[in-house]
Amino acid sequence: MGPQINVIGSFFPSWMLCAAIGVVIAVIARQVFLRVGVDPYLGPRALVYPSLALLVTLALWVTWFRI
Repeated sequence: MGPQINVIGSFFPSWMLCAAIGVVIAVIARQVFLRVGVDPYLGPRALVYPSLALLVTLALWVTWFRI
């Protein structure tokens, strides 16, 4: 069992918070890529954005909760 975080009186696994932040950052990155004009040149988007969300999730989890 990994570390838990107290959120408004309820305990959640730390990975759940990191996953939510990872998804939000991937959505923001997509908007930035669309504005800059990089999105059409990316590989298969069905792999790029979930991979970006996973990368951010794992990086946050390792940085904040070194187990």
